[in-house]
Amino acid sequence: MQEWDTLKNSVGDSSTAGTKLKSTEGWYENGNGTDDFGFSALPGGNGNGGYVGRVGCWWTRTWYNEYLALSRQLGYDYEYVGEYISGNTFKFSVRCVKD
Repeated sequence: MQEWDTLKNSVGDSSTAGTKLKSTEGWYENGNGTDDFGFSALPGGNGNGGYVGRVGCWWTRTWYNEYLALSRQLGYDYEYVGEYISGNTFKFSVRCVKD
């Protein structure tokens, strides 16, 4: 969770961080972002074949138990970074951070 909070805060206002991190193309109904920081987030869907083009979902490293973990989500129709608790069977994307 901390790594995503750091990312969100470093791009400015958390309510618009999603727009600043999304790629400039590929999002449903022109829900593209500005990609101000070169993150180029793509809408890979929820990993189980749903919502491709509409959402991008990423795991954080924060687990609640052996079945649930915290995830982050960007959507074509909103500007913020969503925070969710998700089941570990979803095939979300990961964000690698170099120490």
